[in-house]
Parts: sequence; structure tokens; C-alpha cells
Amino acid sequence: MEEKEFKEIEENIKRFGWFFLGGEFECPGLKKENIRFYLKHHKLPSLCDKCYKALLFWEDHYSKENLEKFFKMVNSFEIKHEGKFNRRIVAFHFRDKNKMLHFLEHLEKKMQEFGVKGITQWRRSCKAYQDLKPELWENEMEFMPDTEKIKEHNHYT
Repeated sequence: MEEKEFKEIEENIKRFGWFFLGGEFECPGLKKENIRFYLKHHKLPSLCDKCYKALLFWEDHYSKENLEKFFKMVNSFEIKHEGKFNRRIVAFHFRDKNKMLHFLEHLEKKMQEFGVKGITQWRRSCKAYQDLKPELWENEMEFMPDTEKIKEHNHYT
């Protein structure tokens, strides 16, 4: 990776918050109407309910050298991928949990093969939903709207 390419990536991250990989993933984002729906119905909006993310956390490994290895790895993928990254995290987006889990296994093997440093994990939907109503989530992977739990929480708040 040339210094020019690295600077372009840095500029994109600075300007847009992300550098995009693969195609564009259909994401409604955290629009006001989606947040209102979520808060009112205790359900994720339709597209968000089908959103799964394979994550790679750079930890302290975001660097030009690790990005070079990362791009070599990504270019070797036989599996179609869409995602984005910044200086903290890489997020690959999927509409199917099983495909995402298969991809995550593939990602971990490829990271070892190419020497890409970071830690993998996965989550459902945007973290902002979990932050807004943590009582609806078992953890970052399990959205568990339990109406009794919600009633109990609302009663005490």
C-alpha cells in the first residue's frame, strides 16, 4: 500500500467516519422514525432485525502495515462481503445469521493466514439500539424483548 492510498483511506475515515468495502449494504441507519418504532414497540425495525455484523476490532493494531495485510486478505476472499471500517473496527454486514457465522469462521482463518492482527466478534443490529434499551438485550448477540421484563423495568423507572 502506497502512502497516497493510506492517506486517501484516512481522509475517507475523517470525512465520512468509515471506509467502505465491497458493495453498499442496504442499511436504513438510525433515522428518527426507526428509533421511535423501536422505543414504542420494543422491536427492531424490519431491516435492522435482519442485520448481523461480523466484527474485527483493531485494538492497538490499526496501522498502515496491518491495513496492507488486511487488504491482501480481503482481496483473497471467495465469499461475497460488504462492510466498512474505521480506525477502531471493521464491520462486515449480513442479512442471514448462518452466512455471517460461516463468514466469521472464514475471516478468523484468513486473519491467521495473512497475519492480520485484531479480535473478532459478532453482533446483531446497531449498538445504538442496545444502548437505548439495554433491558431488551441479553447481550450484543441476543435481542430478547421479554414483555414481563419490560413491564417490570418500566414500573421501577
